[in-house]
Parts: sequence; structure tokens; C-alpha cells
Amino acid sequence: MARTLGYKVTVEEADRNMSRIAQVVNSCDVLMGVHGAGLTNILFLPENSIFIQILPIGGFEWIATNYFGVPSKGMNLNYLEYKISKEESTLKNDPHTTPIRGWEGFKSTFLNAQNIKLNVNRFRPTLLKALELLHY
Repeated sequence: MARTLGYKVTVEEADRNMSRIAQVVNSCDVLMGVHGAGLTNILFLPENSIFIQILPIGGFEWIATNYFGVPSKGMNLNYLEYKISKEESTLKNDPHTTPIRGWEGFKSTFLNAQNIKLNVNRFRPTLLKALELLHY
């Protein structure tokens, strides 16, 4: 879907070759990814790039804002968030009614046990907003 909107799409998995990852990320106008430590690679984005963080279900708003949203603005990046719906998550339980104990419980429930399948039609407005910011 991103290609149909005019994006040149590159899919990369971070590995231990930091030089290669830095070069790939530095060549991007838009970087998107699901919340996680791999998003620290925003350090290599050029100024005025767009960073789209995809938030899993589980109350990631504070973490997302404070660990990525605020710093990205300080790095002169355009920050967008996309919060997935229940239908885009593999979680079976309602996260608001599931008792979670500490960081390990949160991590095992919402990070390790959750997969995401984006609804591209629902995600489309976020990509259009990123294009708008690029042309601005």
C-alpha cells in the first residue's frame, strides 16, 4: 500500500552491523516501526525526516511519548503515532482486565506475546499525513 502512495519501500531488520544500519536509516525520509528498542535507530535519521511509531495494545502511550516522541522532536524529526486496534493484535485477553505484575509481566504480555498485523486501510491516513509533512 505504501508503494501505491508513492513511497520507495525498504524493509530491513536491525542486526549487529551498525554501520550498515546507520547508512540505511540515514537514507530514509520516513522510518516506521513497532514500538521497541530497535527504534533507537532514529538516531541515524536525517533532520526533518518522519518517524512513525506503531503502538501495540497495552498502554504504551506514556512510554512511547517519553522514550521516542519527545526525543524525536528534540532531534528535529516529525513524529507520528499509530495505535493499533484490537483486530490488529494477536492478544486474546483484554489488556485492561488482565492482571499484570511488574515490568516482566508487562513485557511478556504486551511485547513478547503480541504480534501485529496492520490494517492497511486504517493505517493509510498516517502514511498520507507523512507524505504531507514530506512535501511541506
